[in-house]
Amino acid sequence: TIMITLFNWSPLTILMTGAATFLTASYTLFMFATTQRGPLPTHITRMQNSTSREHLLMALHIIPLLLLILKPSLIS
Repeated sequence: TIMITLFNWSPLTILMTGAATFLTASYTLFMFATTQRGPLPTHITRMQNSTSREHLLMALHIIPLLLLILKPSLIS
């Protein structure tokens, strides 16, 4: 019922809800795969630790998303 109510607000919410669902499913699959597969094979290299540049990039992407979630009137 929550999803049906969201879709009545604006057609854009259908796209945003679909994207959020896709990202949630992708992250869940990633977490399951990384925690359940055991040690990494030798031919796969490990990623380096993140730096402050990556943290800033993630923050600059998440802040507008949080604004839209907390105040949906920004898009209408």
